Amino acid sequence: MRLTFPVQVLLALLSFVSSLLVAVVAGVLSHGAGAPAAGAVLYGGGAFMGWMTLCIAVLTALGLLGQHGRPRE
Repeated sequence: MRLTFPVQVLLALLSFVSSLLVAVVAGVLSHGAGAPAAGAVLYGGGAFMGWMTLCIAVLTALGLLGQHGRPRE
């Protein structure tokens, strides 16, 4: 299934927003467990990068990202 470019942008934005949510939760939990603020930010950044990479890899493997154009009719 080939998706149009705007749909692919929306999927990438959804991946970004979900990664941001994961990062915030991971950072807050890390800080709550006793990590200093700088360590919690680094932990959240690592969670963001990991989740974003996973999202983009899965979407690309499913063929939802990477090819754009009009669907064949």
